[in-house]
Amino acid sequence: MISNIAALKFSPTMFGCLLLVLAMPLRAAETQTIMWDDLVPPDWNPEKIFQDLSDEEYSALPEETYQAMLKQVQAELDTAPVVDKFDGVDVKIPGFVVPLEINNASISEFLLVPYYGACTHTPPPPANQIILSKAKHPFTIDDIYQPVWITGKMKTSRNTSKLNEAGVAQAADVYTSYSMDVEKVEPYIQ
Repeated sequence: MISNIAALKFSPTMFGCLLLVLAMPLRAAETQTIMWDDLVPPDWNPEKIFQDLSDEEYSALPEETYQAMLKQVQAELDTAPVVDKFDGVDVKIPGFVVPLEINNASISEFLLVPYYGACTHTPPPPANQIILSKAKHPFTIDDIYQPVWITGKMKTSRNTSKLNEAGVAQAADVYTSYSMDVEKVEPYIQ
């Protein structure tokens, strides 16, 4: 048997083909186009505490009990669970840019949110509906009111960002359950 293997000779053509196969890059992972609902576990319901109450029980809640329940719901929103299957996956998702780090009009770090005005004029969306995004190549955006597509590697990671708003003395904490190393930012076109 050993003599048969030793007798095997590679022709220059076979050797060249072997080198080509070894030098070929591995096929790049396909990018999945996802939507915001995909990032929410199907059984997650942060408002369950209120839904378990009858209308009469809800109406009869003392103010301090109601406020305590609201804090409990907010804690659920701030620690919203993730869909683990997206960890390490290349994805493309639409949304709106909320800049965190700008240098000479170039954005390098931002929050991607599902609707315009999220995080700025209203309470922020749940943590699993905000993506902390770091652009590999800083970009400019012509119109902050227009949605974009971002493409990159998604990670399930908990982060807290400080969002400074004009006219507000103290920065707001914004919690995220996902982050992304953004390869590409492009205008939203369906």
